[in-house]
Amino acid sequence: MDFFTFNRTIKIRMILQFLTVLGTMSVMPYVVIFFAEKLGSFVTGFMFLGVMLASVAGALAGGIATDRKGRKKVIVFSEAVVFAGFACIAAVNSPWLDLPYVTFGLFVLVNFCTGLSGPAYQALIVDETNPNNRKKVYTFAYWLNNVGLAIGGMIGAFLFQDYSFYLFLGVSGIILVSLVMTSLFIKDRYVVPQIEYTSVGNKESISNVWHIYIEVLKNKAFAALAVANLLFISVDEQLTNFIGIRLSNEIADPVPLVSFLAVEVGGVNLLGILKTENTLIVVALSGFIAYLLKKLRDRSVLLWGTVLYFLSFAVISFHHTPIVLIIAMLIATIGELMHIPVKQTLLANIIPDHARGVYLSLYGLMAVGGSAVAGLFIFGSGLISPYVLTGCIVLAGIAVVGIYGRLMKKEQRENVDSIQQKRAYKIP
Repeated sequence: MDFFTFNRTIKIRMILQFLTVLGTMSVMPYVVIFFAEKLGSFVTGFMFLGVMLASVAGALAGGIATDRKGRKKVIVFSEAVVFAGFACIAAVNSPWLDLPYVTFGLFVLVNFCTGLSGPAYQALIVDETNPNNRKKVYTFAYWLNNVGLAIGGMIGAFLFQDYSFYLFLGVSGIILVSLVMTSLFIKDRYVVPQIEYTSVGNKESISNVWHIYIEVLKNKAFAALAVANLLFISVDEQLTNFIGIRLSNEIADPVPLVSFLAVEVGGVNLLGILKTENTLIVVALSGFIAYLLKKLRDRSVLLWGTVLYFLSFAVISFHHTPIVLIIAMLIATIGELMHIPVKQTLLANIIPDHARGVYLSLYGLMAVGGSAVAGLFIFGSGLISPYVLTGCIVLAGIAVVGIYGRLMKKEQRENVDSIQQKRAYKIP
């Protein structure tokens, strides 16, 4: 297994990532329901907005802090606060206390620090990999992340309603383990530059966060890849937004799942099946797909995976026959498994070594932007035809394929030039 060939830092980070994802996913997806039951949906809506803004602010601050203070320092500080935050959340939601507004304040703090540590986690992985093993690392990390999502989600689905206090305690315990392991066993190879960020702004711009990020966007290759990520997320999020609403409305009465089985599903059931199918395929087939594709060129894998993904989602956006949707989700997931590791490797190769935190922070924020774009379709779900969404998905797919094609062609050209330079250097 490739996992045993990775260096110690990557192996420890992956194990801790799995435990952290498992723990947080047992509570975070159900927090909105938790607050809605206690305070109502209107107040919960504003709370959700506050938590999201805290994550964004944390990510912006974390990108700069990661490059100025070092990866490990940011991670240790963030995990210490998150540990204390979840311990306090458990205390104020115990059998002896019930303080929902205090809980909200603590979740704001937790999400700020989670956003703060995000760029540091990603930069640490990039620091510890090289172009030869990055795709393997990202493939395994993606698989492990989905295993954690699946297990954590199932634990929360069965236990959160009645045992939220114990789950909050469990999450704080997992974060404490991660904090101790990171402090003792993870080494930070990144050396903080003694000079200011000459490539992302001058000395005066260090105090101006926005100026730093505007400078980053002047890297055209990175900006294009960030836009592609925004478009990808905006389509991916439609499954639980516009498409989910459409399925619940169009399949209000149960219909046969397949013609030869006496099993019927409604729209909401079908949405759950599609999401579960996606997770199970990722967990079951990640290694197999990676093995089949290892001899193919990265450019072909990236482009064909992207085409399969967007075309399949185009079908899912308007079709309502269960078996067609299930087949389309199968193809979409295969496309997802094909292109994501290559995309992550391309990102790691584009960003400069001294400013990885800032670049990865901004890239991560594009996921938030994609979710916001997807959310806009909810407001027009009663007015917009599914075929309009289908057209938007096709156009987004064409744009993303075009971006990836140009970036991969540029990278290949640069690699060829580099090889030629090395050969020329060796000639006496």
